[in-house]
Amino acid sequence: MRQSVLLISFLASIPTALGLSVPPVPKEIDQRSLSRLSKCKSGTSARKVLSDTFSSSPNAALYESVSIPKGASELSISDADLAIQTNIRNAKYSVMELIELNGDKDADRISLALFCLFWGSSLSAIFAQQNMPGPEILRFTLVFLLTFAPLIFVGYGIATPDALQTILISLQRNLFPTYRKRMVHHEAGHFLLGHLLGFPIKDYQANAVKNAVEFYPLRDGDKGRERASLMGFDKRSDAEEEVESYYPEENMGADRPFFSEGGRADALIAQSVFRDAKNYTDNPFLKVAPRDDVSKSWPFRGFDHETLDQLTVVSVAGVCSEILGFGNAEGGFADLAQLRVLFSSADPELSEKDMENRIRFAIGFGMGQLRRNLGALDALVEAMENNASVEECVLAIETCDNVSGATVVGNYEKIRRTKIQREGVGFVERLLLGAGKNADTQDDSVIEGKGGGDKKQTFQLTGDDPFYAALGVAFLFYMYASLGGLSLH
Repeated sequence: MRQSVLLISFLASIPTALGLSVPPVPKEIDQRSLSRLSKCKSGTSARKVLSDTFSSSPNAALYESVSIPKGASELSISDADLAIQTNIRNAKYSVMELIELNGDKDADRISLALFCLFWGSSLSAIFAQQNMPGPEILRFTLVFLLTFAPLIFVGYGIATPDALQTILISLQRNLFPTYRKRMVHHEAGHFLLGHLLGFPIKDYQANAVKNAVEFYPLRDGDKGRERASLMGFDKRSDAEEEVESYYPEENMGADRPFFSEGGRADALIAQSVFRDAKNYTDNPFLKVAPRDDVSKSWPFRGFDHETLDQLTVVSVAGVCSEILGFGNAEGGFADLAQLRVLFSSADPELSEKDMENRIRFAIGFGMGQLRRNLGALDALVEAMENNASVEECVLAIETCDNVSGATVVGNYEKIRRTKIQREGVGFVERLLLGAGKNADTQDDSVIEGKGGGDKKQTFQLTGDDPFYAALGVAFLFYMYASLGGLSLH
């Protein structure tokens, strides 16, 4: 009987797998119930709204349809395993090399902006000095400002780096459509995988300077009341409901024994010289707001590994979406830096090797899930580009006719990536933003055929080779000048 059911399920899935035209089953979604999502104040109430919305639907909802097997992230993930999971094989670069982890791209663009400013201000100063009419003092002031414009740019960046970054991001968004499109795809990845894993989305911004998908805080005041209600306790009175659940940090632990759990001794122990570990919270951009910091909620014991697996997958979903759409990822630095902050609250604690392995597992798992839902991802990107509300974005995901995006014509993933990379991209934009590592770059340095597998020998300068090459060039130039090839008269 079980084999017959499996055979029927397999035969029913053949048309979808082949990309044949199958009339989609209309999804009945209670939009009236979904409209209450924007009024939710906590993750618990948002989950209840989404559960009520999709409970009456005869079709399976994508919301909370994905789960991570327990203990799967603890298995060691090799480079070959990750290449198979992400389907980036026989490529010149591994998937980890395609993710920008140190901000080099941003540094290169800031350098390019400074270079353009230097030449533009220098040429403008020369032109103003030679051709500008009017009083001498006015011409001198303008030339002075243009000459020192690069130094003003550098000084402004040192004094207010956040403001300079905001200006540069605004310029890139307005001048380069590809950059704006990349940011939308990045945030759509966070949105979709969070939705699949059952994390309700509170809000998002896809057309602002600082893009972000905002989830409901894990520090949920309604969770305790829900559990208390399930245990049979009476509901709190209206007066108690209005009491603020957050206590300032300086008052926490004042009414507890000094060395008890959550007492004031915890702060002194944390400052001990024996706990000099890496600190990823110095950057103000990466700090968690006090009202959203679950570690300030008593009794906090840390994140269990199952919760960390879900948070890790959601954190890397943005770079996974970028790789699927553009062949590389530029927005991974902030996501992984914030993920390190979560790892520091793991219970039990994680080693550096365990952290790296969980990130690799999350990238493979995240790309696999997004690849299975490419059609829903495209529908979400289109909705976010039109500044749709959170309810409209959820509706776009759930009512997508072709969730997988499967097509009978060629490799849909590659066709989609090529279309995204070329659509509306000019020569200047391709020159400035299109260069770099890409998943479609094939590795042609491997010897194939019988006895193959080794790398082809290529010319490389290593060690002291550049120094000896410079000496050789200098000697050749000296010989050329000595034989009369260069004259000072």
